[in-house]
Amino acid sequence: MSQDLAISLAKIAGSVALLAIVLWGVSRLAKMMRMDAELSRKLIHISLGVYCLTFPLVFEEAWEVGATCALALVVFLAARGVAAKSLGGGLHAVERKSYGELLFAVSVALLFWLKDGHFVSISMHEKAPPGPVLYVLPILILTLCDAASALVGSRYGRRKFQIEEGSKSIEGVVVFAVTAWLLSLIAILLMTDIGRGEAVLLAFITAVFGALLEGASWRGLDNLFIPLGLYFLMSNLLYLGVLGLATIAGFFFLALLALLWVSRERPGEERHFLAAGATLFFCIAIFAEPTSIITPGIAVATYVAAAAVRNGSRPAFDALNLLIVILAVAMLFFVVSHVMRMDTIFAFNLSFAALAAGISARFAQKAWRVVLVVLIAWAGMSVRTYWSEAQSEPALVFTLAGLGGIIAVAGAGWLIRHRDHDRPWMMLGALSMVIGLAFIPLSIPLMLS
Repeated sequence: MSQDLAISLAKIAGSVALLAIVLWGVSRLAKMMRMDAELSRKLIHISLGVYCLTFPLVFEEAWEVGATCALALVVFLAARGVAAKSLGGGLHAVERKSYGELLFAVSVALLFWLKDGHFVSISMHEKAPPGPVLYVLPILILTLCDAASALVGSRYGRRKFQIEEGSKSIEGVVVFAVTAWLLSLIAILLMTDIGRGEAVLLAFITAVFGALLEGASWRGLDNLFIPLGLYFLMSNLLYLGVLGLATIAGFFFLALLALLWVSRERPGEERHFLAAGATLFFCIAIFAEPTSIITPGIAVATYVAAAAVRNGSRPAFDALNLLIVILAVAMLFFVVSHVMRMDTIFAFNLSFAALAAGISARFAQKAWRVVLVVLIAWAGMSVRTYWSEAQSEPALVFTLAGLGGIIAVAGAGWLIRHRDHDRPWMMLGALSMVIGLAFIPLSIPLMLS
């Protein structure tokens, strides 16, 4: 074994041992002092988050952090099972269901891998990597602002709003935004070379968007939404300048007011769906381009229309589960684009067009409705795959072939429509992913033309 490998393994083992010690120590402390469940959970959250901030200094390679986080997942799962009494007391004393610690490990591994910028933003802006700010600031906000929001909200929150099976408070979201703005401003000024005007605007957008992500998250998904959402935001807005950032900030503020107005009299679950959907689509638009939200939008609109037409009972939080599938599909193509060093926007659009067709076929009682959605989804996909590509021959080939993929997923949705699949989104989402990935080779000539 080489010396470098031995050092890497020692650092990984030491980090995992430190994790286990923190979990055991907080569990013991919580029992001895009869500590509030939320307080003990956030104590672990802060301790691990602060240590993760040192990863750019401790580790040199992304595989080291990936291995550390993979082993951390094993420890977290043990804390939920065989070692629940010794390690899980500080994490799982809260009554709500949460997967936050598992998603936190995933986020840290992804952020460290992407900390120097992702393929799309680097190729778009042709700028040097911005340095560790893309890793440090999302983790810093998640660690400190999320803890401050939870503690203040649980103790002083009076104005509540519903999220899935629980609730959050306006006071907690405000505390998150204020602390995130201060931390963002400090980090951006110290760790980047952009001007003060840009720093103020970018810190404002980062803080407000982070607060929306926190408010729209449920079951610990903020540990995934906040760091990755802020990463996408910062990596794509960092070089826009004062005018570009001011435009984004103005649009963002107006969109937020419109969302609040539209959802003011909606039931709690619908408001949560609107908030989560709006933040997700904003992420997609910022990361890729505005036209990239057409096909995911058709998928969501198809679901809403099908639910309205059927007017039947649905599983609890069914719409939120669909949004998670949309997030998973979008994340997959982001990771693939970074690994393959190519733009996967054409396959991305095909996957969501296929998902829309599958949703329609899953619920439709009449075949003509499925045909209509297939044509609408195909037309939405062609905006990016054909019309934006100057109607080239490779674009035509991909768009026509993509119609076959859309029809295939529609056929799968039609076959399961009478079967007892309460939540078919994972099945249809996975099939749509496979269709999109299978068509990536056809998109290569488009990249080269």
